[in-house]
Order: sequence, then structure tokens, then C-alpha cells
Amino acid sequence: MAAPQAAQTAAAPKKSFNSPVYYLHSAICLFIMFAFGQLPPVEPLTPLGMNLIGIFLGVLYGWIFVEIVWPSMAGLLALMLIGGYKPMMLLNKSFGDPVVQMMFFIFVFCATISHYGLSKFISLWFITRKFVQGKPWIFTLTFLGSIFLLGGLTSASPAAIIGWSILYGVCEVCGYKKGDGYPTMMVFGIVFAAQVGMSIIPFKQVPLTVFSAYETMSGVGIDYGKYMVIATLICAFSAVFFVLMSKFLFRPDMSKLVDLDVSKLDTEGALQLSKIQKVILLFLILLVVLLLAPNFLPKDLFICRFLKSIGNTGIVILLVTIMAAIKVDGKALLNFKIMTDKGVTWGIVLLLALVQPLSGAMAKPESGITPFLMELLEPFISGGSPLFFALFIGFAAMLLTQVMNNGAVGVAFMPVLNSYCQATGVAPEIPLIMIVMCVHYAFLTPAASASAALLHGNDWSDTKTIWKTAPSVLLMIYAVTAVVTVVLGKILF
Repeated sequence: MAAPQAAQTAAAPKKSFNSPVYYLHSAICLFIMFAFGQLPPVEPLTPLGMNLIGIFLGVLYGWIFVEIVWPSMAGLLALMLIGGYKPMMLLNKSFGDPVVQMMFFIFVFCATISHYGLSKFISLWFITRKFVQGKPWIFTLTFLGSIFLLGGLTSASPAAIIGWSILYGVCEVCGYKKGDGYPTMMVFGIVFAAQVGMSIIPFKQVPLTVFSAYETMSGVGIDYGKYMVIATLICAFSAVFFVLMSKFLFRPDMSKLVDLDVSKLDTEGALQLSKIQKVILLFLILLVVLLLAPNFLPKDLFICRFLKSIGNTGIVILLVTIMAAIKVDGKALLNFKIMTDKGVTWGIVLLLALVQPLSGAMAKPESGITPFLMELLEPFISGGSPLFFALFIGFAAMLLTQVMNNGAVGVAFMPVLNSYCQATGVAPEIPLIMIVMCVHYAFLTPAASASAALLHGNDWSDTKTIWKTAPSVLLMIYAVTAVVTVVLGKILF
């Protein structure tokens, strides 16, 4: 299945590497990266700050218009040459960073889930429960809920592809055809659920990248357990409101679903878990429990002290090690080489390896970037409340992620957020969660995400319908995110 596809959700759709435009964009990327710092510094920026902004703008341009991999590597070289880092220090701050290493092993772990076909089981299990039989809207809500979960456990593209394959089976059994209201609505709804669902797990690509960038800048982390509560509730309410919008606004014909025999959907025996799949499911549950346990267990418990001593990265490495050591029929349960080849998206690893040292350097007082950003923000936030700032920055992130890489958008807002919180003394959790959640809502344009590109290319839908549907859904999900984040954020943090 598609660990490579999973990775593309955090990257912009592929671009042509043969046209002169590609080389023009590449030249502009490098020019910005190395030439911007030669401009006279604007107070309170220092020469170092100008160089760091140039590197940041250069790689951001490359991520948007070129690709992820080589602009990230060029950014690492630029940090050595003009960014104030010595090679050994840079390697320790980039590839030696625990978050970067954790991302690598998370990719390996998720590839194992996909390799053993556990993803399709999760989705089918939900929609074949007896309580959905003869209840079209309950069936639809449950279907979307399974895609939310699948998006969180894998990533948006594989979740969407699995969801579509199940939807096509539903259409075949019920007699729906291309162009009918229900499949048209659900082709979009599945991508919507997959994209939003990716936000649930804070240890996945985009949340981890953005959270770690802010923590590197500010020294302040976020409670992952509390974040998951907020993200999960946002997903739950979003699914409910999407179904309500569908029922009263989109109004597809649901009559054919009334007599749907859900048992006919499992045509490949995916609901019969093998022993290996049960073991993989157990490790998946263990991963989530062990990562969250230190946030809930008493601190003096041995298990809590042990988990904190090895950290989140150590927990993932521990489980991957055990899975690689277990032999099934003489073969490793987790074949490390195969899972690395199938699952590790090096572009995301390189992006994160650059973000960690760059974000830390940009936050240092000697760069002058923090006071400079506050001067720029003053006209927009002067006199405004912290609530207005959180809502404003979340909405801006949601708009930008329709045309830019979602991880890049989130990272781009971190210096702004850090500067604002340092200057005003405002707690960062609510605006930080608004940004992280909103950059996942990338499904309006083909450039928003790989799953959005798949959506625009799906012949069961069309661009006109997407543009009719997506804006209202974006406004709905933004409103849900704002209410849940603000209300729960004030209670939990």
C-alpha cells in the first residue's frame, strides 16, 4: 500500500523536472537562499538574521515551486556557510535531533501497518457493524469516522484510496453510478475526512514538524495528550456537521443505501484477521498507549520513569526493535530493510532535519528576527485580543495551505507565534493548535496536498463540484476548530 503515497500528503504534488521553468525556479531558490543576506540589514535585524531569513525564504520557495529534497539539503549547506553553524554542531542539531530520528522510525512503523493490510481491516470493521444496517446516514457517519481514524494511523492518500475502493464496492452493490449525488459527495467527503484525520496523532509528519519547530524556538512544548483530546473532538464534530450539511444542503439520494447488505462489502476476506495482523494491531495499540502514558500516569511509577527516560523516540525505537526481533515462519515480523524502502519518506526527514536547527537559530536574540517580526505584526494585532490573534493566524494558515505545502505553512508561522507570545506573555497553546489543525485542511485546490490532487483527478467527481462543496466545508471545519480549540483550550491549558 502506500507508504510513498502517505508521504506525499506532507509534500506538494509532483512537478515536472524537464521543463525550463523547473530550472528557473531552482535558480531563484538558490539566489534567495544565498543572496538575500547580502542586503543591508533592516533594524533590528542583524547580518546573521538577514542570512537566516534568506535561507528560510529560499527553502520555502523551493518547497513550494520545486520539491522537498534538494532544497532542504541546500538549506543545510547554507546553514554551514552563512548561517553560523559549524558542520559538527549542525549535524547534531539536525539529523541528531530526537524528533528527526523519531520521524524516521514512525515511518518504518506505519509502513508495517500498511504492509500487513491492517488499514483496510480498520475501515471495513466500522462500516460492517449491525447498528449501521438500514440507516444510511449512520452508515455514512461511521464510514467517515473510519476514514478519520485511518488518516490518523496512516496518512491521507492511502486512507483516501482505501476509502474510495470501499465506496466503489458500496456503489456497485447499491446501484449508484458516476455522477449520482451520493458517490460524488462521498468521494470528496473521504478526502476531507482523511486530511482532517491526519491531525489526530501528534507524532505524525505535520504536527510533529510544527510542534518541534515551536519547541526548538521557544523551549516550550505542548501536552500531546491534551492536544489529542482537542483534535479528536474536532474530528468527531466535523464528521457530524459534514453529515448534517450533506443531509440538508447537498441532499443526495440515500434510498439505495437502505437495503445495503454490508456483509457483501468484504469481498477479499479483509475482516478475518490473521495471527500476524493481530500482533501488529497489538503493537499499534501499544504505541499509542506508551506515547501517551507519561501524560496520565503518576510520575513516580517505574513505567512512567522508564518511558520518560527513553523519551518518545526511544519508545518508537523500542517497539520497532521488538518487532524486528520477533520471527514468524523464520522471517522477521518487521523486515527493517523492506519497511525502510517502502515507508521512509526522506523528503520529510530532510525537511525536519533542516527545520530544527534553522528554527532554533532564528529564535536567538543575536539574529534580531523576533523583534523585527513583532514590528511587522504591530499594525495587525495592536489593540486586538489574544483570541483575535489565534483566530486570525489559524484562518491565515488554512488559506495558505490551499496553495502551499502544509508542513511549510505551519513552520512559517512559528517565528510569528513565538514573537507574539514572547512580547505579550500570552500562552501559546491555543494559537499553536489552531495553526496545526488548520494546515491539515488542504483539499480545495490540486496544489493543496497529494490527496487533493487525487481528488481533482478522480473521475467520480469534477472540479466544478469540488469548488461548490469545499469552500462551505472549509468554513464549517474552521468554525468547529475555533470553537472546540478555544473552549477546551481554556479548560485544559
